[in-house]
Amino acid sequence: MKKITLATSLALLISASLSHADSTFADLNYQVKQGDTTDGIGIGIYQLKDQGTGYYLSGTIGLPPDGYSAYGYSYGSYTERARVPYMANVGATFAAVGPGSLVPFYKTIHSYVGIGYGTLEGVAKYSQSWYDLDSYTKNGLNLNGGFILGFESFGINLGVNSLSKSVYIGIGMITDKK
Repeated sequence: MKKITLATSLALLISASLSHADSTFADLNYQVKQGDTTDGIGIGIYQLKDQGTGYYLSGTIGLPPDGYSAYGYSYGSYTERARVPYMANVGATFAAVGPGSLVPFYKTIHSYVGIGYGTLEGVAKYSQSWYDLDSYTKNGLNLNGGFILGFESFGINLGVNSLSKSVYIGIGMITDKK
């Protein structure tokens, strides 16, 4: 019940703050496979203000390796291991370059920085299949940040997650409130 109350409160807070934004950016992003961390997909919603601070909420869900079995278990020696990321972040946005800039091909540049929590779920390959490897799982604080390059009706997002030490790129729609 506490999780539902927290999620509802957070959704109401963000929707109320988005109504005061100069524009809103919502994106789908792809986290690149780096090191032993698998790739992932994510979403984000960002309050973009020309002046002052906005807010954002974003998350990433990892893509398990091909042949992953959530319901199986194996023992013995594994041939390979990886970490599948699951992260949620909340933070602040800031205008780096606003409307009226002299650069002709984009409308705005916003930066963002935030904090969140994540899990890098450990998996290992035994023979031809992947199974959970709890001893390789890592949980903890995730620092998150990046830039949004805004055009007329769309934007490009480039960010980084500290827990997975991975970069991601996103593309999404910008809606103006003006």
